[in-house]
Amino acid sequence: MSVLAKFHVVVHKIGRIIIPAGTRKFYGIDEGDFVEVKIIKYENDEKPKEGAFTARVSEQGGIFIPKALREVMDIKPGDILEILLLAHYKADKSK
Repeated sequence: MSVLAKFHVVVHKIGRIIIPAGTRKFYGIDEGDFVEVKIIKYENDEKPKEGAFTARVSEQGGIFIPKALREVMDIKPGDILEILLLAHYKADKSK
């Protein structure tokens, strides 16, 4: 698995996280595009929890962690996660 970028984020309300502006600019990620990410949550000495999903990028680079994944991984607002950007896809704007 190839990783395009790695960064850390703080989880906001309802599972919103922000892709850093520099990362979005470097890869040409715009509002409406899709990103494939892997999230990792570290907790003390326990084995890290991991999950992956695809999301549409909203204004200012926001994406939402699916509710089911937040529940399984016990992700709450204020948590700090490690994010691996695996792929991005341009939105089909011809429709």
